[in-house]
Amino acid sequence: MKRFKSMYVFVVVLLSTFTYGQENLKMFVKESKVPCTGVAPMECLQVKYDKDKDWQLFYDHIEGFNFEKGNRYEIMVTRTKRPEPIPADASAYQYKLKSVISKTPVNTEKGIYNTKMILTQLNGKKINSGKAFITINDETGTISGKNGCNNFNVKYTKLSAKNQIKTDSPFGTLMACNDESMKLEGEFTKAIKNKTFKIVKKNNKVQFKSVKNKTIMEFSIPTQSDLWSFIGKNNWKLIMLENVGQDYGRASIKFDIAEKRVSGNTGCNNFSGTYSNTDDHVVFSQMKTTLMACIGDDSNKTEQKMLSFLNNKDLRFDVADQTLNFYLDDKLVMMFGVTK
Repeated sequence: MKRFKSMYVFVVVLLSTFTYGQENLKMFVKESKVPCTGVAPMECLQVKYDKDKDWQLFYDHIEGFNFEKGNRYEIMVTRTKRPEPIPADASAYQYKLKSVISKTPVNTEKGIYNTKMILTQLNGKKINSGKAFITINDETGTISGKNGCNNFNVKYTKLSAKNQIKTDSPFGTLMACNDESMKLEGEFTKAIKNKTFKIVKKNNKVQFKSVKNKTIMEFSIPTQSDLWSFIGKNNWKLIMLENVGQDYGRASIKFDIAEKRVSGNTGCNNFSGTYSNTDDHVVFSQMKTTLMACIGDDSNKTEQKMLSFLNNKDLRFDVADQTLNFYLDDKLVMMFGVTK
């Protein structure tokens, strides 16, 4: 009887493991994120599992993991299969930090790699739209970004000559855009496809030159001043809250860069206050709101969540193409899109 009881317990444990699909995994996390596109443009961690050789993009959130740029991590995570039904925009798995095995600072020289660069010149013509940009990943040997309309990726190989590369044919998404964007995409794709370039960096300018030393493309590495100038000149409408994308009505945010002030709407009440920023962190203070009663539970929930995030002192931000994104830990909590 005892033997059968032991077998019964073993079978129950085994069934429980299969039911919940839970496993422990060792992961390595690279010291920098790169632009990627999930539900919307965002930044992704770069990870390797225990025996992998190559880094891969990680589109999910690791609960409890506080990523700090400039550090390479070795971590243990618990991966659990998400219960059915799985939302269309969600991963099949949920990840939770079990332990941090090591955290090692990595001092990398600031250069052209893992840095977003905005196209400013193409075949001698100035480009001011900001719709084309690239990031060069030295470890994967890829150039990725946006070509004017679609997201793209192209492999490259380093040549024996210093700072020279040869590109393959790019591939990417197949969306249709307006005529101006499609024209830029065509010209950009032709310029980068199957070419040999010499890359020259001068301050925050990066030039892709032909073998005859003609500048084919020129990119600008945005400074903090450039970034905030872009944020300040635009109006931003809330388009995603805690990974739920929908129309949030009047919910919006606007920055006055000269006065270091912020204002907007929670979807119900107007708000205003001040802000300060250091690198990729922003802290809001002296926040005030009007006191109108919100109609409906959705408006109340949107307002409560939005104000809670804006009052959090650990809020991090970035700009990806036409979106302004706010993060807590490694989780995207608010996304705003450019609006007229």
